[in-house]
Amino acid sequence: MSESDEEFNDESLWETELEIALLSNCDYGTIRNISKLRPLPDNLRNKVWKVCLNVEKDIETNQISKWKEIYDLPQQDKIREDCLKLAQKLYADDEEKQLIATSTAEAILTFFCISNDEFYEKDNGWIEILYPIMSLNLNKNEAFNFFTAIIRRYIPKDCVQNGSPYHLFRLLMLYHDPELCAFLDTKKISPDSYAHIWFRSLFAANSNLKVILNLWDMYFQLGDQFLIFFMSLILVFNLREEILNSTELEKTELAKMILNSPLSLNVDDLMDFNTLCQHFAAKTPQSFRKEYKRPLFEGIALEKKASKIYQALCLPVSADELIQANQLGSGVRYFLIDCRSAEKYNASHYAAAFHLDANLMLDNPNEFNQSVEGLLAAQKQAIDAGSLAGGQHLCFIGSGNDDEDRYVNMIVSNFLQRKINYVSLALGGYKELKNVVEDPEMIVGTEVNNNRQKFTEEWVKKINSAQASNSMFNKFSNVFKYKSFDFKDKIKDYMSLPKASSIQENSSNLVNSSKKLSMKHVSASDRIGKLYRNQGNLFALDDSNPDDSVAKNSDIEIVNLKEWLEKPDLLQKFKCFYRHRNKNEQLEWTPGYLLLTKTHLYGLTEFPNSKNKEYKVAVRHHLKSIIKIATKTQCPEILAFTYGEKKPLTKPSQEDASLGTSDTVSTADSKQDDTPEFDIKGKDWFYVPEYAGEAASAVKLQILAIVEIISHSNNLDN
Repeated sequence: MSESDEEFNDESLWETELEIALLSNCDYGTIRNISKLRPLPDNLRNKVWKVCLNVEKDIETNQISKWKEIYDLPQQDKIREDCLKLAQKLYADDEEKQLIATSTAEAILTFFCISNDEFYEKDNGWIEILYPIMSLNLNKNEAFNFFTAIIRRYIPKDCVQNGSPYHLFRLLMLYHDPELCAFLDTKKISPDSYAHIWFRSLFAANSNLKVILNLWDMYFQLGDQFLIFFMSLILVFNLREEILNSTELEKTELAKMILNSPLSLNVDDLMDFNTLCQHFAAKTPQSFRKEYKRPLFEGIALEKKASKIYQALCLPVSADELIQANQLGSGVRYFLIDCRSAEKYNASHYAAAFHLDANLMLDNPNEFNQSVEGLLAAQKQAIDAGSLAGGQHLCFIGSGNDDEDRYVNMIVSNFLQRKINYVSLALGGYKELKNVVEDPEMIVGTEVNNNRQKFTEEWVKKINSAQASNSMFNKFSNVFKYKSFDFKDKIKDYMSLPKASSIQENSSNLVNSSKKLSMKHVSASDRIGKLYRNQGNLFALDDSNPDDSVAKNSDIEIVNLKEWLEKPDLLQKFKCFYRHRNKNEQLEWTPGYLLLTKTHLYGLTEFPNSKNKEYKVAVRHHLKSIIKIATKTQCPEILAFTYGEKKPLTKPSQEDASLGTSDTVSTADSKQDDTPEFDIKGKDWFYVPEYAGEAASAVKLQILAIVEIISHSNNLDN
């Protein structure tokens, strides 16, 4: 068998596989896996498009057959004239087919206008879109639904002169090739002067029939609504040298040269054409898709979003994308440039951001230029070193306040004038960036440090005040005491796990509850003994080995980290490492988060091989189950939480009970029996690299708040 025969057989093999799959009512994904974006055989094209455009149910409904076929639109004559030209183009030598095609096309366009409240106008691209559809020899119902699906799904809204899609297209060109974009701006050639009919007809107006059929084969299989933007970019970039050298060409001639560029495409070019499109799409920030997809393709909030596109100096990037892109270390990588004043930058900034003071541009141009040179050198060094802070894409960060960011816009313009590629601006500025940063260690500065120091001092002050208060410890002790047998049942009620609603309702008043505690100086006569027999204080130093005890939790719960960090009842979060046993029963430290809510302590650990920021709930304990919090003297960053349950006390005899009520029990008599013992259920170890003291303090104060709530409830019962 010759090589050509083998190629033929290989080629026909996938076509046969595709045909069988279509007979089995295969889905969109199956088609893509089989065809791999190759040009489709003519006999299968309409079946594949039907699946890719998802019009099977619409075809079954057959809405156009229910229409009474009344042709009375104000633009009816123009519709009929254009349909006749289309029919003559399709069937130049067959008048009978021309009449049928004219009638079908007019019915499709007229019913589309009526059912969608649209107005037919010249050069809107509809007749060009109908041309390849009607070449498939579909019936009227199929052709109408194909046409409707393409218009609704792939033609952007607001494709009018100076419309928002063309402004967005210009921002994309400015991002990838500021020199070419500036040249066309100088020539006053706006994108709508050449790309309008590309967008409105999906290139059908400027390509031969065979090319457009194969191009749409690829387009519909990819299903990317923004592909029109990148295909248009590639067509313009392909003429880059001709455009930049066309200094003597008139504006109209240059625009026409660009407009006709799709005519140079042939079927063999399409795979390479798509490869280039995907390359540029991958090198483009993705947040613009999320920002403008619904406005441009569904018309939702279009006017509001359009105004933002018109005002944009360069391509905007969301704060979420900036953080995620650099954390993942793949795709678009950003070099972040904070352009706020030195005072604000030093007070608080993202740790991976380079500082470039916007005020220098006017106050000291020479120093500004030196700073720019240093910035670009730092960028290159970071990229060469493989740093997560290094990226080819520059993103400028302002304050998020329009009045303060005027100089930031000047800096962005300066970089664009330098013809530097990949320039963008962070949406919402530093204010928004700070809100989406999950790792508190990535926000640094004097203000942050002072706040943390102040935070720590406030916690310590509250804790020390609480410990110095006899009334506070009486309330704390009362939770675990039995004053008499008669009071035992009431104690048992509130020693059991409180209802979540009750805890959540009251524990939100943590600070207020702490302030309301009656405080007094400690006297020598006050008895503040150990809260737990043989356990020492609840908060203590512990030099035991972390290998000694590890609390076990057999239930595995996988959660989304971002969702958990946004929980409304989350009080504190601390980045940490959790000590646990692996599959081989060996102890190891796993990175994760220590979370404190109003009622529980959680430990989340990274879930192996997760691509969606999934974490495992390794620790889940109610705060009332914590009987001891300890730190190691040699390593205060290690916190140990011990959990336990109170041992039931033996019911006193009748003789003991007859001695009196809780009011008559003496201190001496209660010394041996009024402090319950506990069964130790386990211990969890966390290594908190920073803010370990804050973590321990936060947990303790929340426990005290719950104790205050329970004690208050008890007083109400009495």
